[in-house]
Amino acid sequence: CVALLETGRPGPTIALRFDIDCVAVHESEAPQHRPQAAGFASRHPGCMHACGHDGHMTIGLGVAQTLYALRDRLCGTVKLLFQPAEEGVRGAKPVAEGGILDDVDYFLSAHIGMGVPSGEIVVDPRDFLCTTKLDLRFFGAPAHAGMMPQGGANALAGACHCVTQLLAIPRHSAGMSRINIGTLRAGEGRNVIPAYAEMQLEVRGENRAINDYMQQQVLRIAEGIAQSFALRVEHQVMGSAVDLHNDATLMTLVADIASQQLDLRIGEASFGGSEDATLLVERVQAHGGQAAYIVLGADLTAGHHQSAFDFDEAVLGQGVALFSACVERLCQR
Repeated sequence: CVALLETGRPGPTIALRFDIDCVAVHESEAPQHRPQAAGFASRHPGCMHACGHDGHMTIGLGVAQTLYALRDRLCGTVKLLFQPAEEGVRGAKPVAEGGILDDVDYFLSAHIGMGVPSGEIVVDPRDFLCTTKLDLRFFGAPAHAGMMPQGGANALAGACHCVTQLLAIPRHSAGMSRINIGTLRAGEGRNVIPAYAEMQLEVRGENRAINDYMQQQVLRIAEGIAQSFALRVEHQVMGSAVDLHNDATLMTLVADIASQQLDLRIGEASFGGSEDATLLVERVQAHGGQAAYIVLGADLTAGHHQSAFDFDEAVLGQGVALFSACVERLCQR
């Protein structure tokens, strides 16, 4: 969903991005969990806003309301992007490829929390990891496990062997690398040679070269194991993100507004994960624009993606004020 504010006056094109999706976590039902006590807990079993994206969309809506009220003081065009499917880093790629950002002069996005305390902001978060999310599917042949086991090709055995080999991929000397196999599903019954297995996994790297190395190792190992177990293997890329390189001009602007107008402390932090807003940052920069991704501090009741997650809602007003002030300042350039 994209909202446009066209002022009709010459000026920059500014884009603000807010992700909106939930995660597959069942929300805490404890009476002391504030969303339960206040009546705004998830109504959908197994799904909740356990990462703060409900806060992001709230900030985005507040910014929309504020900028509309200030429209006579603005110039150019403001684009508000409400992006789905950040979890799994699946949503930003089609947004970037759709071209909505190709004329953008300035791009900003943010995440709340992330271990940064309330009253603090990080304008240059470190250690964004490139990542690729992969599905592997192994195809074998079924057979009766007692009567004719030699007639089958055991996809489960091959997949299990693949898991152990993937976890043994040598780390890269040039920087951080990660791999995780999150799910493995196979089999129909104890006396049937499994003919199909599938797994969901991810690789990460400190830069694109390391991430590519990890992905290539995964595919090489999977192909080799498929041959040794008389299987066929297919892979599908389900999502991706890259590392982050904020533009210094925007970092300075954000830091000045945050410290001078909002009395926020300027801190430092390692992100230590992946975010598909990096694809949007990269797209804007590739077309000559400037972009930055920041972290707005907020005390948490539990970590991100945990059932008792909740955040200090003071960050909502701070986020609205920060983004709105950034737009105003950029319009004055």
